[in-house]
Amino acid sequence: MKKVILSLLFVLPCATVFTQDKDFDKNINIGVYTNAGWNMPVRLTTKYITEETSPWYGYGSWSAGVRFSGMLSANYRIEIAACYSGHKVGFELSPPIYDEKKIYTENFATIGIPVTIKRYLQNKFFFSAGTIIDFALENKPVWLDTQSGLGLTIGAGREFHTRWITIDLAPELQLHSVVPFNEDIYHQRLFFAGLSIGFSYNLTYAADSQDKDNVK
Repeated sequence: MKKVILSLLFVLPCATVFTQDKDFDKNINIGVYTNAGWNMPVRLTTKYITEETSPWYGYGSWSAGVRFSGMLSANYRIEIAACYSGHKVGFELSPPIYDEKKIYTENFATIGIPVTIKRYLQNKFFFSAGTIIDFALENKPVWLDTQSGLGLTIGAGREFHTRWITIDLAPELQLHSVVPFNEDIYHQRLFFAGLSIGFSYNLTYAADSQDKDNVK
C-alpha cells in the first residue's frame, strides 16, 4: 500500500515534466502565502490500538510561508514552498478517568515543504495537487502521531493578476503523514480543510522591464 501511495505522490510531477512545450513564458514568481482552516485526526486502519484516545475533535490549523514557482509548460506550473504550521486538536481519554465528559487539547507545530503542480483552466482558474513533506518540531504531540512524513494536498481556485503581482485564492484539502517517516503509535493522520491566499512577485516581468530600460 505504501508503495502505491509513494508512486501516486510523484506520478503527477513526473508526468507533467514530459508534457512541456518548447515555446512558453517561464513566468518565474516568488512570494508568500498563508492558509487557515479546520482539522480532524483520522485513522487509515481498523487495527486495535492499545491506550487509544477517542473520540477526537477538530480544532484549527494554520500555515504561513514562502514559495517559488515557475511554468513547466503553457498550462502547468510547479510550486515549491517552505512553511511553518500550527495545529490544535482535542480528544477524550478512552476509557475515561472522570465520570463527566472532559476534552483535552494538544498544540503542536511542524515545518513543511509543499510541492504542488497547478493545471490552469480558463479565465485564470486552476486545479492543484501535490505532496507535503512534514517535519515535527520539538513540541511534539503526546497523544497524536508526530505527522512527520509525506502527505497529500489538493485544491482549486483562481488567480488575479497585475503587472507585477499575482494574488491567488483557493480552498484546499490536505492529509498529512500518509506515508510516515517514523513508526506509527496511534495510526492517526491529520486531515485539514481550509482556505489559502498567496501574493507573488513576477521576477520574469521585472527582469524584462529592466532590460527594456537599459536598452533605452
